[in-house]
Amino acid sequence: MRCRPTLWLMLALCFTLPLPPCLAEEARELSPADFLAEVRRPLRTDAWGEITGRLTSKADGGEAVQGAIRVRMTFTPDSLHAQLVLNDVNVYGYEQKHGQDGTTTTTLDLPPHEQAPGLFAFGVAPEDLTFAFIYWDFVEELPRQKSRQRDCRVMRLADPKGNGTVQVSFSAAHGFPLEAWWYRQGEERPWRRLELKGAKKHDNGLWFVKEMRLEGLNWKTRVVFDHAEINQVGEPTRK
Repeated sequence: MRCRPTLWLMLALCFTLPLPPCLAEEARELSPADFLAEVRRPLRTDAWGEITGRLTSKADGGEAVQGAIRVRMTFTPDSLHAQLVLNDVNVYGYEQKHGQDGTTTTTLDLPPHEQAPGLFAFGVAPEDLTFAFIYWDFVEELPRQKSRQRDCRVMRLADPKGNGTVQVSFSAAHGFPLEAWWYRQGEERPWRRLELKGAKKHDNGLWFVKEMRLEGLNWKTRVVFDHAEINQVGEPTRK
């Protein structure tokens, strides 16, 4: 497979609870372990939302593949449930559960009779749909850098299964990822790169990311979200 975009990464990021104000002021000085613990903490409120957008994927010398998506989601402090509809015909179900011990489990349901183009036509692999890379094992914190004029803390994380590493640039003040570079074992150049663009705070304090771009050798994928609605139930808390 030529590419593996993390579509469900956007679902997690489109409505992400930022670090609380008391921690946002101190985020630059948190230890890597404490910073990652806050980044990985699930949304601490009940909410539901909907987003719509378009995907475009193109390999050098090939025709562009396009699609329209509509996603409906419900959040609780312990889980995320989502339904993605691609081109009004293919329906994908997704569930993510957070255990008391900090573990995360996910379930993906594929349509029994997927009509072309399906998610795989855009290079999407099931293991990418969980946003699992931010939960990979911490290796080291790298020198800080900027991404789109934002100060970032950069963490190198290792796949627990031994399939390489990822270098993630997190907003130092708010904790959400802005860039991710994946490396295969023994290689010094990333084989794919992710950039998140247009991160803005939603009216109720949650964050919405407008665009995702992925690229690798001879291919590019772009996801643009044109509408987002989020309805929060109750007040968010932090444990």
